[in-house]
Amino acid sequence: MTGSLLAFFSKGALQRKLGAAFLTVGFLSLLITPWTASASPSSAFGHLLGSILGPSVLLGVGFYQIGFSGNVPVGRLSATDRRLGVAMVVAGVVWFEAMHWWTLTPTYPDEVNRSWLIFWPTMLLFGFALACGMYALVGQVGDRRVREQRLMLVVSSFLMALMVMGLTMDGPSLAKERFAAELLLAAADLFGVLVGAAMAVLFFAVVLYFYESTHVPVHLPAPTEEQLQQAERIIAGNISGGEEE
Repeated sequence: MTGSLLAFFSKGALQRKLGAAFLTVGFLSLLITPWTASASPSSAFGHLLGSILGPSVLLGVGFYQIGFSGNVPVGRLSATDRRLGVAMVVAGVVWFEAMHWWTLTPTYPDEVNRSWLIFWPTMLLFGFALACGMYALVGQVGDRRVREQRLMLVVSSFLMALMVMGLTMDGPSLAKERFAAELLLAAADLFGVLVGAAMAVLFFAVVLYFYESTHVPVHLPAPTEEQLQQAERIIAGNISGGEEE
C-alpha cells in the first residue's frame, strides 16, 4: 500500500522510484507466500495471484493493443498490433477457461484454492454486469456506436454462456453444485457493493444539500446611479481603446 501511494501520488522522481520498488518487493513477497507462510489465507491469495498472472497479463496487453489501434486520435498502433492484441485476448480467455474446465485449476494445498472459488464466479458475474451496463450506456449516449454496442452484446452473451455451462456441467475439479453456491455468494457480494455505493452517494447528496442550505448567499444592494455611470465610463473607455479610470 505504501509503495502504491508513493508511486502514484508523489511528485518527486526519487519518491516515485522508491514507491515502485516497494510495490515490486511487496508484490513478489505476496507471490512467494505459498512457500514462506504455507496453509494461510495470505498464501492462498498469493497462490491465486501467481496462477492468474499469465492470463491477466495477456488480457491487459491485448486489450491495450486493441484499444490503441482503433479509431483513436493519438497513439494509434498498426493493424498488426491489433491482430496480435486479439490473439493475446483469445489466448488469455482460453487460459482462464482451461483453469475451470481442464487440469489447470489452481489447487492449494490439496484442494481447489478457496481464493479461486471466490475470484472466478465473481469475475464472470462482474464482467457480465459491466458488459450489459456498457451496452445500455453506449445505446443511450453513444453516437454511431452500433459496432461497439454489438461487441458488448457478444461479450455479455459469452459470459452468460460460461455461467450457464458452469451451472449445468461439472468441471474436472469443480462440481456444478459448488459453482452454483459460489456464484450465488458472488451475486450477493456484488449486490452489497452496489447497495453500499448507492447509499454512499445518497448520504453524500443529503449532506451536500443540508450544507448548501445553511449557506444562504449574501444579497448585495442594487448599484447606485453614480456606480452605474462610472461603470458606463469604464466600459466606453475600454471599447474605444482609452485608458481605464
